[in-house]
Amino acid sequence: MQIYDTLPPEAQQVLVQKQLAPLLNTIPKEKLRKVSSSATRMQSRYTTMPVLNLKAKKAEICSLLAELSRDAKRSFVKERSRKEELLSEVVDSLTRWLNDVWKVVYEFRTNYKLAHACLLFASDTLEQIANVCGICKCSYANMPIPVKIRRTSGALVKSFLLTGAHNLERVMLWIWRDLFVTLLATGTKRQRNSISDMLDDIQTLLGWRSLEYLLYGGRKSMFDEDEDDDDYDGEEAENGVDVFEEDDGDEDYTDDDSCYSIRDRYPSAYYASHWSEKIGDQQAYLKYLVHKALLGLFKLAPSAPLYACMAAIADDEDEVEDELHPIILSMAGHSSENFNAALRLLALSNDCESLHNLLSSHRHLLRPQDTSALQFAVLILASDFLFRTEALAIIQEELTDTADTLRAAVRANFSSVDSAVNRAELRQILGLRSGSLNRRNRVERWVKNVATPQTDGAHPVAMAAMMMGLPFPVGMGMEGGDDSDMLGFFDIDPDDPDLDDLREEFKPNLKGRLQGWVDVAMSIKGGAVVLLKWYGELIEDMPYLGSSDIVGEMSSRLSNRPSKHHVCDGLEGFRDFCKKQKKRMFLNARKEAQAKAPSEQTDLKTLLFTTDTLDAASHSGPAGAVIADDID
Repeated sequence: MQIYDTLPPEAQQVLVQKQLAPLLNTIPKEKLRKVSSSATRMQSRYTTMPVLNLKAKKAEICSLLAELSRDAKRSFVKERSRKEELLSEVVDSLTRWLNDVWKVVYEFRTNYKLAHACLLFASDTLEQIANVCGICKCSYANMPIPVKIRRTSGALVKSFLLTGAHNLERVMLWIWRDLFVTLLATGTKRQRNSISDMLDDIQTLLGWRSLEYLLYGGRKSMFDEDEDDDDYDGEEAENGVDVFEEDDGDEDYTDDDSCYSIRDRYPSAYYASHWSEKIGDQQAYLKYLVHKALLGLFKLAPSAPLYACMAAIADDEDEVEDELHPIILSMAGHSSENFNAALRLLALSNDCESLHNLLSSHRHLLRPQDTSALQFAVLILASDFLFRTEALAIIQEELTDTADTLRAAVRANFSSVDSAVNRAELRQILGLRSGSLNRRNRVERWVKNVATPQTDGAHPVAMAAMMMGLPFPVGMGMEGGDDSDMLGFFDIDPDDPDLDDLREEFKPNLKGRLQGWVDVAMSIKGGAVVLLKWYGELIEDMPYLGSSDIVGEMSSRLSNRPSKHHVCDGLEGFRDFCKKQKKRMFLNARKEAQAKAPSEQTDLKTLLFTTDTLDAASHSGPAGAVIADDID
């Protein structure tokens, strides 16, 4: 039998016809009758088995999809569309077919490879339906789909009440799980070895998360409520039996064990109520095969979500951590994606020493979109006093980098902000009393003078396109209009991970990045001192950030351009930070003055002068007018 299992199907057929079948004439008549009787029983058993004609189903579905595509074109001219009718017909055809697929693999225990191909085709059909539906997918996403899985006898096994054709994927994963556990319980060694390839096919078509959902019977989590679950007809356990073909092929194995024991022995998320005990025992090995498939993917592209998935399906999370930890360390320096994943995973493990080594050797791989991972890693690193100094140094460097990014964005829109003449005028404005008419007028005039002049002409390429009757290319329209930036393109799909690097380059979230580092610094001992020190450097470099009216005027000038809102948010975030730091310096100065002269009444002017001395980089004008402007 081992030799027979290794042969391809055609060779197996030839061996049976030319070598094994003639041997039946040489055996005793009594044994020949037993063999004939066994063959007759198998023939009668498979008489009622549904026929999975994949070729015919492909032709049927393709014709319906073609008609759906034609209807989408005709609907532009005609008032009536048959889209909902055609969609319903496609889905009904698939749901009936899925029931036949389940019967073949679970009741009749055969044609596993063909059933797997049928499920792959059904999954691919759902994606084609979504593409044919075009931009509007209301009918596709909201159509009610009741699905009932029944035995050949008509007994109900499972029912689903889904909303949206895309959720049929859940039914397919539920059938795939039954296919695998049945194959493990009754299939040959060669058939069982093919499960790994089948799992790879599912991962390629539906993504690696589908392997986790497969273990849960199509549900997104083992803790999800399944209102339509547990529809198994208990009478089938008494009236029906599960027939298993043994590997030796001599006899049929009949398993009359109660299906009710499965629910008592195992968690309901991993096991189905209609399984027999022999079927249920295979789930543990199926979980191992899924873990093996995910491990192979993790070795190629480690990520925090994949790590969390493997930990969720594992019986012992510590074993998973011990298994994946060396992989993370060995691959962390291969790419920025790997380094990001390594930072998150090592931070989750509180491995400060490994974090220190990675940041010391591969920090150059960090990208702007990796800020959240770095902040989490720095927070964990600072929990160990041996690495706290390093964590504080990283915080100051990242704050400086964030300020440099803001300064570049500001200079792109206010090109003359750093000229000597405008900086001198700014110092004079800061010395004026807040809210005075003179200050308001000078602020408006100063912002207008430092702003980058805009031209009303179009880009030469845009003019050429206009002459040819084409629309303006993206980013080459009139400078004064909203088409002057192509950055609105990023807002089409703000959650698209493929645009993260471009989004961080052209529309960085400066306010969120600054707030994140400030929160990290305030959570670390010594972080407040770092913030005060960096605040002095910030005000020296960009003194306008310390004035609410100037920042407000600059933001107002950019507010009519949606592509510049990230600059407005960044200016407002830095302004709020400076305001809080001024207030903190004021309070610190007051405490110091009270400590030095507790019995004397501290004069407010002296106190403000002391605060101005601490904030020497703020400006060279009167301190009282500026500090009183932003202290509540």
